[in-house]
Amino acid sequence: YQRRVRGLCTLLKQVLKDTMAEEAREHSRRHQAWICDTLRAHDNECTYEVLVEEGEKHQCDTVGAMLKILKSRKVLGFKEMFLMYPMHKNEIVTLLIPDYDPMTNPSS
Repeated sequence: YQRRVRGLCTLLKQVLKDTMAEEAREHSRRHQAWICDTLRAHDNECTYEVLVEEGEKHQCDTVGAMLKILKSRKVLGFKEMFLMYPMHKNEIVTLLIPDYDPMTNPSS
């Protein structure tokens, strides 16, 4: 009996862990989506400061990390390796793939 209970507990922990990981991925995709939307609204480029200010509206404190992810996927372009606010607030961020949708292309 105890072995079955332990097995069920292990299974439940894994299911919860997987669910939480998927929720985190979905949260990240939503942040990436508003970043792309903001850039499209500014003719596919704006300063990092504009994105940070928009991020505040979305309760996003990981704008720099989201930009780095999108840059690694070649969706965005900017000169620095990683942007930090306010040091890089005037850095121009460019949307290189204007029709990119992180909700439908999460890993491309």
